[in-house]
Amino acid sequence: MPRLVGKKNNSVLYTGLAMLIAAVGIIALEYFGVIDFIPNFGKETEVKSNATSQPVKINKPVN
Repeated sequence: MPRLVGKKNNSVLYTGLAMLIAAVGIIALEYFGVIDFIPNFGKETEVKSNATSQPVKINKPVN
């Protein structure tokens, strides 16, 4: 069993590390467009779909 008498507490280190990881995660989510707190920040994505590539529903007349 290790002796814990006189050992320093590392809670400040762990709290800082957790906050850093959370900040990196939030920035990554913002960059990839999952969240949008900052307008026009992140990857530019082009919409490649248009009306001609969408499925068309044709209503056949009922006899």
